[in-house]
Amino acid sequence: SGENKLSWQVKDLIPNCEYYFRVKAVNKIGGGDYIELRNPIIAEDPKQPPDPPVDLEVHNPTSKSVTLTWKPPLFDGGSKIMGYIIEKLAKGKERWERCNDYLVPLLTYTVKGLEEGKEYQFRVRAENAAGISEPSRITPFVKAVDPIEAPKVFLAANLQSGLEVKRGDEIILEAHISGSPYPSITWLRNDEVVRPEDIKKRVITPKKRGEAEEEKPFQLSLPERMSVDNHKEGESILSIRDSIRADHGTFTIKVENDHGVAKASCEVNVLDTPGPPVNFVFEDLRKNSVICKWEPPLDDGGSEILNYVLEKKDNTKAEMGWVTVSATLRHCKFHVTKLIEGKEYLFRVFAENRVGAGPPCVSKPMTAKDPFSPPDAPNKPDVEDVTSNSMLVKWNEPKDNGSPIIGYWIEKREINSTHWARVNRNLVNALEVKVEGLLEGLTYIFRVCAENAAGPGKFSPPSDPKTARDPIMPPGPPIPRIADTSATSIELEWAPPVYNGGGDITGYHVYKQLMGVNEWSRCTAKPIKVLQFTVGEVREGADYKLRVTALNAAGEGPPGETEPATVAEPKEPPTVELDVSVKAGIQVMAGQTIKIPATVTGRPIPTIVWTVEEGELDKDRVVIENVGTKSELTIKNALRKDHGRYVITATNSSGSKSAATRVEVFDVPGPVLDLKPVVTNRKMCLLNWSDPEDDGGSEITGFIVERKDAKMHTWRLAVDTDRSKCDITGLIEGQEYKFRVSAKNKFGTGPPVEIGPILAVDPLVVPGPPSCPEVKDKTKSSVALAWKPPQKDGGSPIKGYIVEIQDEGSTEWKKVNEGDKLFPTCECVVPNL
Repeated sequence: SGENKLSWQVKDLIPNCEYYFRVKAVNKIGGGDYIELRNPIIAEDPKQPPDPPVDLEVHNPTSKSVTLTWKPPLFDGGSKIMGYIIEKLAKGKERWERCNDYLVPLLTYTVKGLEEGKEYQFRVRAENAAGISEPSRITPFVKAVDPIEAPKVFLAANLQSGLEVKRGDEIILEAHISGSPYPSITWLRNDEVVRPEDIKKRVITPKKRGEAEEEKPFQLSLPERMSVDNHKEGESILSIRDSIRADHGTFTIKVENDHGVAKASCEVNVLDTPGPPVNFVFEDLRKNSVICKWEPPLDDGGSEILNYVLEKKDNTKAEMGWVTVSATLRHCKFHVTKLIEGKEYLFRVFAENRVGAGPPCVSKPMTAKDPFSPPDAPNKPDVEDVTSNSMLVKWNEPKDNGSPIIGYWIEKREINSTHWARVNRNLVNALEVKVEGLLEGLTYIFRVCAENAAGPGKFSPPSDPKTARDPIMPPGPPIPRIADTSATSIELEWAPPVYNGGGDITGYHVYKQLMGVNEWSRCTAKPIKVLQFTVGEVREGADYKLRVTALNAAGEGPPGETEPATVAEPKEPPTVELDVSVKAGIQVMAGQTIKIPATVTGRPIPTIVWTVEEGELDKDRVVIENVGTKSELTIKNALRKDHGRYVITATNSSGSKSAATRVEVFDVPGPVLDLKPVVTNRKMCLLNWSDPEDDGGSEITGFIVERKDAKMHTWRLAVDTDRSKCDITGLIEGQEYKFRVSAKNKFGTGPPVEIGPILAVDPLVVPGPPSCPEVKDKTKSSVALAWKPPQKDGGSPIKGYIVEIQDEGSTEWKKVNEGDKLFPTCECVVPNL
């Protein structure tokens, strides 16, 4: 390099290649001899033994072994770790022993061959090409004993909610087991230990003569069909082949070691057809029907009973087969009908579940016949409460002959007829019945029979004859009251008796009694049929009692009597009451009818006067009707002027009384006032007017303005305005127009007011002054003048001109024209100068 250094770093060497190096010194003269390395140098990093392994831990110690795990050194010494050396030290010993014969390439190792009960410490060294590391940190002492673990057991996941198999299928129960020491295994069924057994030999015993053969299928017992597989540690499998219904139940696996017991259970259901129903009995036996009743099977086959099948068989004929009565029965009861009386029947019933139908339950023989007979006949009926169209028939309850009586049939017969007619359409469930619809005057007899489940019995003897007619008694008392009195009479009214005695009321008698006298005198010469009577021939100021009696075909009934009444003309001050519909006032539209009804009372009868405040009644249109206590004022086709406060006054000797109500008559407003054109020109017309004198009883809401050509018949171009003036535009110059205006309120539009015809022209004014006057010619006594016409004619053609003259030195102008004559043209001659 030529530098004065005693060391030099050589870069860019190829790894693992061998190199020789030499050095020579150089001065000004030149270079000396080289010094050369004796041996070549390999280009490689320097190597050293690795660091010790870290995180040494002990796992799963047993009486024979223990498992160690660790992590590699933080620095491998520059060379790959080839493996690890594990060493142990027994407690009480001083020398470490190597556990592995060969380097362990992994980070875990199970040390075996330990002595049970001894305590050990462990350490690990790492080794690479450069050598062996220092040992790792030493573990605490670990004792070589088996771990203590209580047993555990659980069934396979598909068995957690139970196991359901069909008959003949294999039952397989799998359990998973853990525990230290490994526990013993026991299987139980319904809490009883079950173990596999060898198949036993069966001895067949011969049947005795006449002994019925039982058709029971041959079955091996459950232990003979069971096997248990425990060869695989941590697992136990129980299997039962050729399952039968009797195998169902709760299967339990029990595992046990020195540290505890564990169990797991599974409900095993073996599906089979149900057993036979039990307790088949008959109820409510009849000659053509019977109720069959049974109870569910003792064993439902492990599945819900879906329905029952009921069959019957004619037991009198051996060749007859079984006939299905019903195959869809949900309940354990069925009413079998259409049996033939006297025949003997057998019944059998099957239960069905989702697997199928089980064996039947066969009934005892049953003969179709009633267990009872119809009831006896009742005794002779009694007939009471006879009227013109009804009778009450009563009877006693007969003997029912074994079946409760469900009702009675009643028949009637007219005494001269041979035909009995049924009275009731439905059975009567009582010991009496009211027979209605009889014909008055006819004589009837009745008979009754009872009915039970066996049918109707015999009829009773007929009742005694009874004729249909109402029993007649004298009527009850009428209910009288004093209606009015005067100086010479008493007005009596009454209500009919509550009880007419069974016959029509034919009339009434009225009696009077002077107070202080014991005798009653009859006021009526013959019975009267009206419910009022005026009792005369009485003394003014005396007190009388009155009574009324009613009569029918049976005679005169007891009287109804009044309290004492004084014969005098009563005095009552008048009262006036307006009808409730008009008290608060009346509001009508013009043209409608005004009605004010009132009630007026008083003794003596008051004089009635109708008036209207702020005016007088229109006698030609007002109608007043006074009938009894009613008084009514009527005005047809009401007008606006009919509004006001109407007063009715009643007066008699005892005083005076008034009542009043307000009447409002509404109408459309009247015609507008002072309609006139304010401004008129050739294009428009401004109309002005005043509100109507009569607003119709309602505020003016606006006006309608219409126009038409003077020669046309149709009004058009209606304008609605709420002001009392209107500007009408769009007129045609020189055309004549008519206008009309109507007022409005909430009830409608009033009559229109017309104006016109109005000519659509500008208004006339005086013409402007002529211009440029000049003298055209002159003589000694005259002057000829000329001028130009005015620029504006004032809206009308110029009729002529007026010429005036003024003397010099005078201030007065004199007219040149003679009289009222005008100069027609723009020139003239002024004479007489």
